[in-house]
Amino acid sequence: RLRGSIIKAIEDGCSISRERTEAKGRDEIWQIVHGLHVSGGDDIICTAHNFYKLALDNSFTKGRQTSHVAAACLYIACRRGEKPYLLIDFSDYLHISVYVLGAVFLQLCQVLLLGEHPIVQKLVDPSLFIHRFTERLLGKRNNAVSDTALCIVASMKRDWMQTGRKPSGLCGAALYIAALSHGYDYTKADIAAVVHVCEATLFKRLIEFESTDSGSLTIEDFLAKAYEETVPKCSAKYGEVLCEHKDKGAEHFSHGLCEECYDNFTELSGGLEGGADPPAFQQAEKHRQDAAKRSKETAVVEETLCELNSSDVEDNIMTPWKNFGGKSSTISSSQTANDFVAPDDAEVEGL
Repeated sequence: RLRGSIIKAIEDGCSISRERTEAKGRDEIWQIVHGLHVSGGDDIICTAHNFYKLALDNSFTKGRQTSHVAAACLYIACRRGEKPYLLIDFSDYLHISVYVLGAVFLQLCQVLLLGEHPIVQKLVDPSLFIHRFTERLLGKRNNAVSDTALCIVASMKRDWMQTGRKPSGLCGAALYIAALSHGYDYTKADIAAVVHVCEATLFKRLIEFESTDSGSLTIEDFLAKAYEETVPKCSAKYGEVLCEHKDKGAEHFSHGLCEECYDNFTELSGGLEGGADPPAFQQAEKHRQDAAKRSKETAVVEETLCELNSSDVEDNIMTPWKNFGGKSSTISSSQTANDFVAPDDAEVEGL
């Protein structure tokens, strides 16, 4: 207000500029959603647009392209709604480097204080991407291949293969094995192009799966074992709640988790029953076995050295007597020989 009257020009100008910027961001989000065929319709668009408006309130759009900010907001919405899309999918659609878009995403999470939020901290389940990657590889939906790949991914999770690894590599290895088992002749290069990993990464995941117990089974035995195995339902136990719901009065269920967090952990990791031991435990156990083996070998070497030293001492004790006997015999023989030495010629002539 200026002297009792509202200056409408300034007010209308600000609102029009704001609306224009928000509309531009919404259009970018709509184009990406329809370009990548993201399911969810208006709900996913509205969620991403709300994140875009928060970024606009924090002046995050200044100095950055609208498409980059819109893609980062849409990726956060997909993470929130557990949509099967990776950051590299958005970067491929925008024809930019995934590292450029990743930097925008991380900076946006920092501005919106999402660094510690479950949207960012929660691990991405590789099972979410199987159906989408299968349809992209085969050109159509194939439930048989997808179900086999899901069983393989579940086995990988039980064997701790997803720990510290991106989901695309696990999905690629599972999809490659499932496709071959159903008679599809696809190369590693075909799989790598679908899941956005290099062939070396795919080869490493295959080697890691081969070293597990499930990797030594035939596909028939593996599927029969997979369908027989079910994650047992754990009963509630007394203990202290240590999960994120500890301040909300949640009751303890198992392993320091409430029932909701325990169910999420079981779904993501495959449960605590079956499978291999954690990699850290395997490494510690290997170090312990190697140390025990070295100590055992050291004990055997020391025992052998003690036996050799004992035999050397016995030989040293017996050697002087042998040498003394040899010398006496040698002396007596030489003396005898000297006794019977023939006289010189001069002496013989003198005689």
